[in-house]
Amino acid sequence: MGADQPAVTGQPVSTTGSFTGGQLAAFALLVCLYVATRLWQLTAACLWFDEIFSLHAARHEWGPLLAFAAADVVHPPLFYLLLKGWVKLGGESLVWLRLLPALAAIAALVPFALLCRELRLAATETNLALALISVNGYLVHYAQTLRMYSLLLLLGLGSLWLFLRFVRAGSDQLRSLLYLTAVNLLLIYTHYYGWFIIGAQAFFLLLFARGRLRPFAVAVAALALAFSPWAYAVARAARNGALAQNLGWVRRPKAFDLADLFMSLDALPHFPQSAAAGLALFNLPILLWVWRRAKAGDRPAANQHAAFSSLATFAFAPALLAFSASQLLPQSIWGSRHLILIAVPYLMLAATAINRLRPDWARISMFILIICWLFLASSLLLIKKEPSYIWCAWDPLVRQMIRVAPPAADEIKIYAFEDLIAYHIWFTLDSTGEKRFRVVRVRGVTEIAEDAQYFLPRGFDGVTVADPGALSGDHFWVAFRDASWDPGRQPLKLLADRGYQIEERLSISAPGQNAFLVQVTRKGE
Repeated sequence: MGADQPAVTGQPVSTTGSFTGGQLAAFALLVCLYVATRLWQLTAACLWFDEIFSLHAARHEWGPLLAFAAADVVHPPLFYLLLKGWVKLGGESLVWLRLLPALAAIAALVPFALLCRELRLAATETNLALALISVNGYLVHYAQTLRMYSLLLLLGLGSLWLFLRFVRAGSDQLRSLLYLTAVNLLLIYTHYYGWFIIGAQAFFLLLFARGRLRPFAVAVAALALAFSPWAYAVARAARNGALAQNLGWVRRPKAFDLADLFMSLDALPHFPQSAAAGLALFNLPILLWVWRRAKAGDRPAANQHAAFSSLATFAFAPALLAFSASQLLPQSIWGSRHLILIAVPYLMLAATAINRLRPDWARISMFILIICWLFLASSLLLIKKEPSYIWCAWDPLVRQMIRVAPPAADEIKIYAFEDLIAYHIWFTLDSTGEKRFRVVRVRGVTEIAEDAQYFLPRGFDGVTVADPGALSGDHFWVAFRDASWDPGRQPLKLLADRGYQIEERLSISAPGQNAFLVQVTRKGE
């Protein structure tokens, strides 16, 4: 262990990160590609359930927003607070909303570049890593999702860069640690998985820089203290069974789920069938690098050791920690999207391993394969159209219903048979300021499948929850989805049994499903 110490602590020992003019031009072009892929088709899809929750949270006043987020239990509030400020600044148009995560993803280029420089990666390795993350479908998808994942990526990369600065710091060690602690505080208030990055950092120090463990432990204690008010608020909310509702559908991961996480990072955009080929393409050079390092008498250069030990730790340790926690805790917490933290270190590790392949013919051959892969990935991002999602049907259907519904003195009920449908309908009504309608979520109807991962926010009274007995009145609307219109299936059968008939039928088709919003009257009315 002692022989490796100079690779991790002390002053940097290599200047391999310098760029020639041509390499700098290539870097600039790749930055343009990275930005373009994050902005391309930014508004191709509507807001979906989780994104609606984000905007719903941001519509609260500051104090109620914190209470709303605490009741949700599973996500800290920083992203929702930023989103509220973003909405106050520019409104709620879809392009403006989606710009927030996209710009956070674009801003992540700064800590990425600083991290490459801190690791003294060669210019070719930096450019190849940037090319891989520019067209990575997993990263592009979450850069366009109105959730906290892009912010998690930005802060996670900033934390890794500042951590390595702290490890190598000389007389300014305290200042480096203060910067790292500040970013880590933002990180854990963005997502609980930020703690796994901190755990990976502790693991790294235990292996390679034990002299830094004591001040780092003090910083972690300060983080725990600063996080304790939020932890207390969430613990109070979880007493009412909130955690079981939020995570009860999450199964404990198997070894395949861990492999599937990396396969999702390796697959071509919109083409999951390519995951196995990508897994081999990116991981074979990494395994060869490991094998070379393990050979007897192989003494890697200091910058090579620093790059490998740092990138390997942060590419794999957070995922292994999340996997282990999901096995040991009473409730599984596994989620591949939360591990966006590992995506960039993993692709940086692959890029570095590819550039360090030996002999030269192997490295050149791999570069040719990677260039073909990048061309395919770029083409798929450019030509692939966003599929039609069934949840995108509810906004146009509700707006059509508003136009055709006659004025009414009394409140008009809309009965929905899934939380996902009820929440989307409520959101459109709330966004349009329409007050004539009241959404009622009907539970307990047999033959209608329930998806446990979608549920109405706790403490939310915008949707009334009732059993099938609540279906009453002479006029109302019913919202449901099915493969086809079938009067013999629920909920149409239930309506017919209770003496109702269909007056108006609105529908929109999506692959394999149809969304129906129908006006119902009692027979004889």
